[in-house]
Amino acid sequence: MMINRRLFLGGSASVAALAALAACSGSGSSSSSGASATPTKLAASDINKVDRSRLKKGGELTIPIGTWIPNYNRLHIDGNTVDAATLASFVLGSNFIWADDASISVDKDYCTDYKEEEKDGNTVITLTLNPKAKWNSGESINVADYKAAWEFCNGTDEAKTAVVASTDGWDHIKSIEQGADEFEVITTFDGIFPDWSSVIGGATVPAALCKDVDTFSGWTDASKTDYWTGPFIVTSADKTKQIITLGHNPNWWGDEPLLDTVTIKVVDASQLGTAFANSEIDTVDTIIDASTYQQCQQRSDGEIRQAAGLEWRHFTMNGASGVLADQKLRQALVKGIDRETITEADLQGLPVPASQLQLGNHFFMPNDADYQDNTGDYKFNKEQAIKDLESLGWMLPDGKDYREKDGKTLSIKYLRLPDFAPSATEGKVLQANMKDIGVEIVMDDTNNDDFFPERIKKGNFEIVAFTWKGTDWPMANIGQIYGKGSASNYTGVWSEELEKLIDEVAKEADHKKRVELAQKADKIIWDEAIVTPIYSRAGYVAVPKALANYGAFGLSSGRTQDIGYTDLSGATATPSA
Repeated sequence: MMINRRLFLGGSASVAALAALAACSGSGSSSSSGASATPTKLAASDINKVDRSRLKKGGELTIPIGTWIPNYNRLHIDGNTVDAATLASFVLGSNFIWADDASISVDKDYCTDYKEEEKDGNTVITLTLNPKAKWNSGESINVADYKAAWEFCNGTDEAKTAVVASTDGWDHIKSIEQGADEFEVITTFDGIFPDWSSVIGGATVPAALCKDVDTFSGWTDASKTDYWTGPFIVTSADKTKQIITLGHNPNWWGDEPLLDTVTIKVVDASQLGTAFANSEIDTVDTIIDASTYQQCQQRSDGEIRQAAGLEWRHFTMNGASGVLADQKLRQALVKGIDRETITEADLQGLPVPASQLQLGNHFFMPNDADYQDNTGDYKFNKEQAIKDLESLGWMLPDGKDYREKDGKTLSIKYLRLPDFAPSATEGKVLQANMKDIGVEIVMDDTNNDDFFPERIKKGNFEIVAFTWKGTDWPMANIGQIYGKGSASNYTGVWSEELEKLIDEVAKEADHKKRVELAQKADKIIWDEAIVTPIYSRAGYVAVPKALANYGAFGLSSGRTQDIGYTDLSGATATPSA
């Protein structure tokens, strides 16, 4: 069983406070995030790696999530959240284990061997599955599951495409065929496909779940465990108390889990630091502000592990209709946003300097060797924003605060989570920035439960800030967020030029050329002015000091059956109702 929050898809948005992804060493006092602060060397991962033979058997692990999970199918648009991934990492398998540098080795519980070849100009991957591997239904994991998932997610059926989180990669598979037996899966792509492991690296989903759209979309009950697999299984799911409890899976064929139980419970983001300090929860991987960081430091048996992260904060504009359908207007607005001030405000008091995390790319994080800042003309420039608005006919009448055109005020709604600090802070700075250029920002308040399912996913917003989580494959899922017809493209905007590049990036074998194509695509997305990066997050994960093989993973992954304690004293948190 993999503890890898990037099991399937390129980016996964969460509801509010999003899980931090990376790791490093130890806790420390918070410092200024100012531009003059000393740069921090971020390690690739920090999970207190210890061989399972040296760990104690027993103990509990209580992990918080932001909201109740709406769908447990990780390939479904509603299952593509960080919270769902947290649960899936304990109850869903993967064929590979990822190292700190994103290189892979097989997880023999699921896949005993693999072979990568090029045949007739196509990438061909042969997976040899472990015949012992089974879904909780008792059915073997075999070629039929991979074929069914591909046929559902490949983008050839509009009704199916409307409910899948992404068709990226699946749409480049030419065929999936049985080899010597049902456990040999031969996948042929329609050309060279470097990121093949992003598609078939996980243990996919059962064929039974891909029967039809209703079945694919209908897995909303966590107590239905047939579609999962692995060392842990859901033993109870209480939606009223918002607690999911995991125990040992009696049908598991691999090493016995070290932990007795894992509890996953909904905890409000504002309460995470206090809950960890009081030992009500055992992890906080959503440390995104100084207050939570400092509260987590108060736990005597705890520590904060720190490393490079893959989460990134951004503004998304809905360009499907209304005033924001005008690309030139969107471009003008982007030039009026002071992203540096927002970054400083959000990250003030955290150890890594904000200037180190400022983001100017939609694919590569600042610590990535392929990163380059493509902000270009879209850097903060209030004067140019004003000129651009005036050239579009949006004029500022004498004695008024906001611009008008054809008798209409330039007013835009910002979808805000008022009780979530980053959303509130970003809205406040955005409102001030826009007022400076004569644009009205009206706060459109909502709550965690409605934020994604009712507002963002249904296009009921104009501008919003939230977080995407990146993956081990920064160039693999461009179409998921920016492609035509993707259910995860919340902007409603796409372009023919970008569609062509998405396909070229996916199939380019030469890394240098591929990166050049990705940078070209990134500049086009900047020009579209639909998703504006603000900053990436360093990963801060609070855990008990005695907890091993868990914490901040970065690009790496691990086996959940190997998570355990070096010392069981005080290692059990008590779930509250």
